[in-house]
Amino acid sequence: PNGSLIFWAIIAFVAAWFVFTTFHSIAPGQRGVVTRFGRYSYTLGPGIGITLPSPVDKVKKIDVENIRSVDLGSENSDDLMLTGDQNLLDIAYSVRWNIRTPELYLFQLAEPEETIHEVGESAMRAVISRVSLNDAMGDRRADIELQVAQNMQRILDGYRSGIQIQGIAIKQADPPDAVNDAFK
Repeated sequence: PNGSLIFWAIIAFVAAWFVFTTFHSIAPGQRGVVTRFGRYSYTLGPGIGITLPSPVDKVKKIDVENIRSVDLGSENSDDLMLTGDQNLLDIAYSVRWNIRTPELYLFQLAEPEETIHEVGESAMRAVISRVSLNDAMGDRRADIELQVAQNMQRILDGYRSGIQIQGIAIKQADPPDAVNDAFK
């Protein structure tokens, strides 16, 4: 009797392991990236997905609808940017983004957040270098935001990052603190 109890316990454990590692519930805003022996295999859409049991297949759920935000610039005065008319600009802005292609997001970039930070800063510097200080502080902000978003998307697509830029929002664009009072 004791041997058959152990036998049925093992059967129950194997059955539970099989069910819990084979069936996956993917929420509407998620995708399930399936790796087989550690290599990308395919992506599961929303609903119930079936894979081979673990450790053969593993599923990583990725939220593709959540809009993430990265704040850039203006924490310190080392982030000053040079405008097209040779003035310094202290600028603070945020980048809104989400994941468009989860398998690229997971496997193409080692540090996606850091990449967004670097690409955002580079794209902003490129656009600011072509506009005047008055344009950057005034009515051309929307145009600057659009150009930066387009430049970032182009660069990230070149990296095959799987990231979609949703928008840029300039929160502050002023001359550096040392000359701000004199400028006003």
